[in-house]
Amino acid sequence: MSNLKKQIQQRLTWIASMLGCFAFLLMAVKVYDVPAAEITSNLLKVIVGLTVIVAAAALLGRLIAMLRQRRK
Repeated sequence: MSNLKKQIQQRLTWIASMLGCFAFLLMAVKVYDVPAAEITSNLLKVIVGLTVIVAAAALLGRLIAMLRQRRK
């Protein structure tokens, strides 16, 4: 499979998955009467939490690399 076809297939797969997520969230709002503000608030909390975790992991990785470099 050519590189262009592979990129197009990956992009279409990503779009389909985003549409699936949107449909799921729309169902939660419509069927289960979950307020959209609550979903947005929870999403923001998850993004902030993931940012903190990734930043802490990057900082720890940088620290370990510096300590290993100092030993040499």
